[in-house]
Amino acid sequence: MYNRVRQKEVMTVQSKTMDMSVHLYFEGKTIKDFLQFYAISKSNIYKLEVDKKLTINGHFERFDYQLKESDQISIDFKDIYTTTIKPHKGKIDILYEDLDIVILNKPPFLLVHPDGNTEDTLANRVLYHYEKQGYPFPVLPVHRIDLETSGMVIFSKHGLAHSYLSSLFESHDIKKTYVCLCMHPFKESSGVIDKKIGKDRHASKQVISPTGKDAITKYQVIHTEGKISKVEAEIIGGRKHQIRVHMASISHPLLGDKLYGSNQASDRCMLHFKKVSFVHPRTMKTETYYCPETF
Repeated sequence: MYNRVRQKEVMTVQSKTMDMSVHLYFEGKTIKDFLQFYAISKSNIYKLEVDKKLTINGHFERFDYQLKESDQISIDFKDIYTTTIKPHKGKIDILYEDLDIVILNKPPFLLVHPDGNTEDTLANRVLYHYEKQGYPFPVLPVHRIDLETSGMVIFSKHGLAHSYLSSLFESHDIKKTYVCLCMHPFKESSGVIDKKIGKDRHASKQVISPTGKDAITKYQVIHTEGKISKVEAEIIGGRKHQIRVHMASISHPLLGDKLYGSNQASDRCMLHFKKVSFVHPRTMKTETYYCPETF
């Protein structure tokens, strides 16, 4: 588990390619199999082969080449993964970094990604940080959290990691744990909320709906003080506003969440992305990263 660990050693002189030693898992598999595992699109696989942007042990090989453990694979993603995000100077809080990913602690009231109205977002700040270092690829977020939500945001450092991590979020193969402050004491110390969530046709919010998408929230009450309960919530589904909608649906809206029924004064919606676990793209091991809440 990583909890505000120092950054792992990263290259001081940045390579123009993404370089990786082939893991035993890919022994006997083809280059095409390797790229498909990381969710690289068919069109980008085609471009990489036609433009000879991928080499094995320093040489171009056709993509039916069968990989061997410890083959050195190098990929030039320069013309494949680009961004229109503009760099913007600003403070960032790096929790963890290695050759493939960087995990940051986002404060409340900072957007993850530009919305057309501001260019001072976490993504803009991260891009500035790495461009200043001369990093050859855009370092981009692979998911979002709400404006008022604090906690972890995962960024990819190259195209392979970006496609892979984005696919994990889409397929819900990432374990995500949040902590929140909810209104009222709970009758039960733990529970599971299994209710479909869809878009409200009459307001800019989400609602419980039989025609919505599947969503499951597992919760555990940490402690209760007066009218406020501190709760840990693991989400399966990752729907928009999932924890906020689910907790409100059982009469425990989040403290400060005016959109979903909280009438208790607070300077923000009290929700924090605390812990994440997933299979790392390079080590192929399940790693867990942790960011403690401040409330």
